[in-house]
Amino acid sequence: MKEMPRMFLPLTILIASLLLIGSSAEVDIKQQNKVCYDDIGCFSSVAPFDNALNELPDSPEQVQVQTYLWTKQNPVTPQELLYKDIRGIRLSQFNATRPTKVLIHGYLGNKRTPVIKDLTTAFLKMDDYNLIGVMWFKGSRQFYPKAVANTRVVAAVVVNLLTGLRDNMGMKLSDVHLIGHSLGAHIAGYIGTGLPGIARITGLDPAGPLLANTDPIVRLDPSDALFVDAIHTDAVPFEDAGFGTMEPMGHVDFYPNGGQVQPGCPSSVSTTLKELIHFEFTEAVDSVVCAHDRAVLYFGESIVNTKCQFKALKCESWNHYINNRCDTEVHSVLGINAIKYPGRGQFYLKTNAITPFCRSRLN
Repeated sequence: MKEMPRMFLPLTILIASLLLIGSSAEVDIKQQNKVCYDDIGCFSSVAPFDNALNELPDSPEQVQVQTYLWTKQNPVTPQELLYKDIRGIRLSQFNATRPTKVLIHGYLGNKRTPVIKDLTTAFLKMDDYNLIGVMWFKGSRQFYPKAVANTRVVAAVVVNLLTGLRDNMGMKLSDVHLIGHSLGAHIAGYIGTGLPGIARITGLDPAGPLLANTDPIVRLDPSDALFVDAIHTDAVPFEDAGFGTMEPMGHVDFYPNGGQVQPGCPSSVSTTLKELIHFEFTEAVDSVVCAHDRAVLYFGESIVNTKCQFKALKCESWNHYINNRCDTEVHSVLGINAIKYPGRGQFYLKTNAITPFCRSRLN
């Protein structure tokens, strides 16, 4: 039984892939290590971009990258923004005098995932923004290494869109905040690399498998924006159903509840094995992603619950935190206001098991 956790996650991904992808899945048998696409350039699987098991990204048409705009003028029905359609962009509700938030989903995501649906709602309640949702639904519903490779194409398309908004609409990169969940966090990093000068990137539980401990150019890192913050919530080992990573990737990295097991979430391995045995596939997926999605929920709450701040202390480790061995003079707050605090490094905090997640005390 000791080996069961190592067998569990590949089985879950295989079942989920079969259920979600179906008969449309194809095996890429090309032996080339480079592919080029019009308008967005070439992509290689040579080191350091050999992290995706030598998979090359699909074309933008295959990945089906879509970008949509929400504003207070159109809070319900988004407008599609096409980087090639300058006239359409000029006729949209985009207004360069407003700050721009770009929301990017991760593996197996869609427009209904929390990072798109919940954060759009939260931001529209907070202030008047240009909210751009980046959907790459088909490209994310692939064998995981292929989805990892596809993130680079998604980023290249978004770079073209943001370049068009800057050059034709007067958008300032200093007004742009990229927010990505899971693989979306690394997409945000690629965008920042391709378009230097972006004000902020927030990585919501950046994906760990095939990306952690790689060259910084392959993943989210502090050089990708003027300020990079990351929230780690599901950093248990991959073989134990973890999708995140403990590796610091920002100027500020937050580790709520230690960054691994989140209170209120089920034990992924034991619970999900039981659900799989009973063919409860939807419940199994929900169990696996509970802690992974908590980063989004914590960030969303920081936007709408202004009465409570997710206060965090700078600390060497979770063990130091729970034993009151942190630097009590240096603190920050997880969430939307993290950029307002000067502290840099790794920060720890506790949350509640249910909403409201924010605790008014430090520990």
